[in-house]
Amino acid sequence: MISNKKIKKYLKFGKYTLDCPKYLLDKIKKEDLSNIDQEVVHRIFKIIRQEFDPRVHKVNIVNDFTKSRFISAQDALDNRQYSCGSLATVVASIFRTLGVPTKLIDGKYIKDNSNMKHAWNELYFLNEDKFLPFDVTKPNFEISEYHIKEGEHIDWDELEE
Repeated sequence: MISNKKIKKYLKFGKYTLDCPKYLLDKIKKEDLSNIDQEVVHRIFKIIRQEFDPRVHKVNIVNDFTKSRFISAQDALDNRQYSCGSLATVVASIFRTLGVPTKLIDGKYIKDNSNMKHAWNELYFLNEDKFLPFDVTKPNFEISEYHIKEGEHIDWDELEE
């Protein structure tokens, strides 16, 4: 059983996850959020990804670690900055605002490059009493054997120290 203290830790907002954009929350709140299960998570991820769809918006793809991590959720959306770290920040900001404890995960995605830095999220599911990993940048949102977890964070500012 995961302790309440550990769960509540991932409801806290930090420097980058603090400013969840209201317009995006309004879109998400049109969903049935009475029971946030994996199906609802996938629907919310699709809404988030629509905000970074290059067929609809001018999107700025960023592959730089510093630029990817050290940007607020609001700025990531304002600039349509598409990167694993930026999207993980937006995910954490939204789900914490909805009351779902959410971790920012720092690691690697080693499918094509053994040194490729990558970021994703883990969300807490009360009915399962565990955090489950999701990658908003992958087509099916799933974590694979190519994801190598190195750290978990409340906010990316922990990496600035």
